Amino acid sequence: MTFLQLAVITCLTFVLIKFTASVFGYGNNRFLNSLVTAILAIFVTFELVKLLQAVFIKLG
Repeated sequence: MTFLQLAVITCLTFVLIKFTASVFGYGNNRFLNSLVTAILAIFVTFELVKLLQAVFIKLG
């Protein structure tokens, strides 16, 4: 398994842990909130970069 695959699986695991904690009423955990916020910010940034690359290829 490559490093990137391992990182993605680890991040998905943390998001699922946060979701499960929220379901059982323990979702207000500062560490999990910060971690999931960082993971989602990285994901959104990655998707925006890929979108801009596609736009530049289409226009260029």
